[in-house]
Amino acid sequence: MRLHTDFHDYYDNAVGYGIDENVFYNRFTKKVEILVKSLFDHAGVNGGLLGFCGTIYPFTLFVKYENSEIVDRYCAYNIEEYEKKADELRNDSSHFSRRFADRYRKMQSKRRENQETKAKQFFIDWYSQSNDIFLEFKVPIWTVMLGRTPSAGLINPRLKDYGFDRIKDSFTAFQEISMYLSNILVEQKETAVIEDKFRIEQHGFDLKKSFRKEKKQ
Repeated sequence: MRLHTDFHDYYDNAVGYGIDENVFYNRFTKKVEILVKSLFDHAGVNGGLLGFCGTIYPFTLFVKYENSEIVDRYCAYNIEEYEKKADELRNDSSHFSRRFADRYRKMQSKRRENQETKAKQFFIDWYSQSNDIFLEFKVPIWTVMLGRTPSAGLINPRLKDYGFDRIKDSFTAFQEISMYLSNILVEQKETAVIEDKFRIEQHGFDLKKSFRKEKKQ
């Protein structure tokens, strides 16, 4: 797979394992409207979806601030990661935005349990496999934040920014993107359907004579 891009991602070093000269990935990030229907009540869960080669990975986003500047972003891809990061936030909320700190300070007893139950269900409900959005935009990677405007979608985002290296190592990610581009997103050429009678004539047969049984003497 040959990369045409204006940024570096964590799996780019896998090019050293060899490339398929016939596969090209035009990896340029662009904001788009990605419409997904929210069928479940996940209020309070700051969640998003990351689409990678036909699989949709739900994640929750934690943002670290210092002096009103974002210094760290952490995406949790399962309930274990979510609970671990939420505990860190509760223990040291001064490092996170007031919005998140206030939310988690209020999570006590049943309220906290309810929030974590919603988060657990969020990871279960949204994990799925579908090629629809990938085919719509003709890209192997996309992401969208839920509960925001449709324009919150991105195609060809930098996977490193979402900590996706915890899900796929560099070699696996590179190979899967290459295979997805060549097998699923490849432009399919329509096959011309030739009627039987024309196909027969193309091979030099005469329809009036070749398949007519000769009369027995």
